[in-house]
Amino acid sequence: MKIIPFSFKVKEKVHKTSALLILPLCLILLMSSKAYSKKLSDYSPYNYDVLFTNPDCKTHLYEEPILSMKGELIHSKPKNAYCKPEENEKVEEQKHTPFYRIREWIRDPETKEIFMAYLSFSKKPILDELCNAIKNRGLKLTLIVDKNNRKRGMESLLSLKNCPALSFGQDEITIPKVLTRGGEGRGKNKIGFAHNKLILINPNQKGKVKLAFSSGNMSNGTTTHHENWHFITTNSESYFFQSHLCLKKGLLDYATSIDIFTKFIKECRANINVPEETDIKAFFVPAEGKEALEALKNEMSYASEIRMATHRFSSKQIIAFMEEALKRGAHIQFVFDDDLYWSSKLKRGMGRNLYREAVHVDDLIAKGLKVKYIETFADKVFGARKVQLQHNKFLIFTGPLHNNYSVFTGAGNLTGAAFQKNFENFYLIKDPAVYFMFRLQYYRFWNSLGTAPEDMPERLVLP
Repeated sequence: MKIIPFSFKVKEKVHKTSALLILPLCLILLMSSKAYSKKLSDYSPYNYDVLFTNPDCKTHLYEEPILSMKGELIHSKPKNAYCKPEENEKVEEQKHTPFYRIREWIRDPETKEIFMAYLSFSKKPILDELCNAIKNRGLKLTLIVDKNNRKRGMESLLSLKNCPALSFGQDEITIPKVLTRGGEGRGKNKIGFAHNKLILINPNQKGKVKLAFSSGNMSNGTTTHHENWHFITTNSESYFFQSHLCLKKGLLDYATSIDIFTKFIKECRANINVPEETDIKAFFVPAEGKEALEALKNEMSYASEIRMATHRFSSKQIIAFMEEALKRGAHIQFVFDDDLYWSSKLKRGMGRNLYREAVHVDDLIAKGLKVKYIETFADKVFGARKVQLQHNKFLIFTGPLHNNYSVFTGAGNLTGAAFQKNFENFYLIKDPAVYFMFRLQYYRFWNSLGTAPEDMPERLVLP
């Protein structure tokens, strides 16, 4: 696995803390190498890169300094936390970004076929790359998005059907498939959002294949939203990849109800004739939401330290797990978008967050939860149309002796629907290098980008 570097400046005293963080993580890496069991890393080829968007944006100054909640002057939004839409083009050229990697994968001559599934798909430069690959190489593309995408967004996606052109060396014209799923409305057996975030490269090929999953959509979730993306090269024979072929077929052919999808996923998994890997496990909702919650409960039950980030937060089960962990003395930190902070202060929904989510967080703060907020862009205080989001969804678990560790992440928020009704793909990862990367990223979130409640502006003002 490649360790993808990211650069950020910290004060000298922070470097000492960083060293204290890295030492136990290095011990974990050494201990894990001694134990053997079937892992995804045992397959050849193998590469696993974790990329965080970490946009590099300019400092955005207030017209006039404003006071923080503790009475100190604030001159600007935190650098690289707050990014405006016009900075997207600059961020797209930053080589550490998921956007850059996705473009590389599309441009790769070895990429013959791509399957994608996203809630929304609005990144025009990615659409252009796909169109060029269809025209010039005969790329086969199947794309699934949520049924309730905006009309303008769907028109852009359907324009992909105008891309095919018979080029020299091609035997036939390949016409991309753009399909919609989810959005079935209320009802016990009806699918909610088609909320997957998934790329499969050459899914019908034997041997070397690629797979990507993320917290982000194919939008500014590749650039200026705060997101995590996972890019994996593996073998088509691995259980992990074969299970994603089950997900692909389920979304294509068995997506009409929760019961039909669940039955297919369970039968398809049962027919995979290699053992499931121990270092990464996928959960496909709505078929496996209960299993995903059970995995979260188990990880929370041993962890002495839990570090979390999410965009939406309303799952009663996860709140109960957190309350139990806090009661037994676990240290829990949580990073949110600042929309949730202002929802609490103004006692109303802000941005994409609801007031009741803020109430849940305030209750947990009273029980010992530690929180910070990422101050992100909106074009208006109320009724914003253009926004930037803290859109990560992950939990990092650390055991009392640092001998147990894991990361839970994926497409879904920490809501009830994400574990019951939506199409989602979640992951429990016990790879020490992935854990290491998330710990470093969280250190950056907590110490560089995040704002503590007492340091938040006393009033909501846009730069």
